[in-house]
Amino acid sequence: MLPFERAKVQTRTRLDQFLAQTWPGLDRQSVRERLRAGQVLVNGQPASKAGQYVEVDDEVAVGGISADAVDDGAETGLLRPDVTLPALPLTVLYEDEVVLVVEKLAGVPTHLASRSAHQQFLQPLARQLTALYPSVAHVGGVDHAGIVMRVETEVSGAVLVAKDEDTYRLLQRCVKHDQVESIYSVLVEGRLTGQDVIDQPIGNVKRTRQRLAVAREGRPARTAYRGQRHYKDDKRDYSLLEVRPLTSRLHQIRVHFSWYGYPLVGDRVYGSRQQPLLPDRIFLHLSVLAFPHPRTGDVVRVESPLAPELRSVLRYLARPKER
Repeated sequence: MLPFERAKVQTRTRLDQFLAQTWPGLDRQSVRERLRAGQVLVNGQPASKAGQYVEVDDEVAVGGISADAVDDGAETGLLRPDVTLPALPLTVLYEDEVVLVVEKLAGVPTHLASRSAHQQFLQPLARQLTALYPSVAHVGGVDHAGIVMRVETEVSGAVLVAKDEDTYRLLQRCVKHDQVESIYSVLVEGRLTGQDVIDQPIGNVKRTRQRLAVAREGRPARTAYRGQRHYKDDKRDYSLLEVRPLTSRLHQIRVHFSWYGYPLVGDRVYGSRQQPLLPDRIFLHLSVLAFPHPRTGDVVRVESPLAPELRSVLRYLARPKER
């Protein structure tokens, strides 16, 4: 059994942040695993949760850390220092002393723990942020990098980031009270005009963890939409929509429009498995973020231009047709 490493707390802080700062090889997943295994002790007693606070002069002990463990990160949850995932370009859309809004590319997970097997070679957004802004690494939790609202891996567009803990808590409160507005650009199959609100609960599908559905026993979910433009190509209809989720559920936009009869272009899970128009991603882009500034209270509105591959699809659909 590996010995415990011990350290004294110098300033009051969250346990997970203290662990990450004291033992840089620990990421969120390995912290959770050690907590579940009882390998994190505070003053000799097993820690209850990652978010608990430790006080000055508390002694924190962590088991399972050794030189060999650092070299074998894939099995222990520690990050090998000689292995780095390739970074993708990171565009800053807005920045001031406490807030950051950056552009996330489709296929990039926000955090390391959320990556799937086919995304294992992409640098998570949290890592990219930490590389450019080391001070945000553990804002909001270990390896959280101040990301206020988790954005699904398949989605591109604007992501809100807090640069310090106070700002993070204030923005989280704004999210909880529906004061942060997110507007998405969405291309769906079919002709959908006007505006309306899809008000249907979303829940799990039996025997699968990868798919959700409109379900009577699900959680309330509401999605507002407004038609922007209609396209016709090869006898098929497509509609560009402005979509505003009024609740926050996993896959909410994709599930609602699939149930409504207008699946998203490129969505092979909730739409057709064959996607010749957009085979490599979903047409789902977070175009606008509006939020009250945590210092002034003034509304900050940040726009994210459509990703190049999405603009190409719209140009293709709008091309002159032969008669």
